[in-house]
Amino acid sequence: MALSRSSRSPGWRSSLAVLLWLTFAAFTTSAPSENSHPRQIIVHAKRFAFTPAEITLKKGQTAKIVLISDDVPHGLTVVGLGIDVEIRKGHKTIVPVTPTQAGDFAGACSIFCGNGHRDMEFVIHVIE
Repeated sequence: MALSRSSRSPGWRSSLAVLLWLTFAAFTTSAPSENSHPRQIIVHAKRFAFTPAEITLKKGQTAKIVLISDDVPHGLTVVGLGIDVEIRKGHKTIVPVTPTQAGDFAGACSIFCGNGHRDMEFVIHVIE
């Protein structure tokens, strides 16, 4: 049995319009940017090393460096990237970083932690 125009519900056109709009929006919405969910990199500090001692980031993309001290208070300073933080034992220190230039950026422990303190080096490689 076919429905005549007079027997159709009055809202069918608006429902069709909403369906078409949702279909269009689904195909034209851009994918989330990589910065909407920054990459997390976990780095452990322990007398007398960072593990890992080197990480690689991409220029222009935000990453979160999660620093964890496994023994005593440490610090991390990476002058070229503006990082200067304390890493307390038992607490995560989260450092968001968005590099603006490529290169290798040297860092080190910034809180004296014992005789091997000067050996606690860290490098952030930033690629294009």
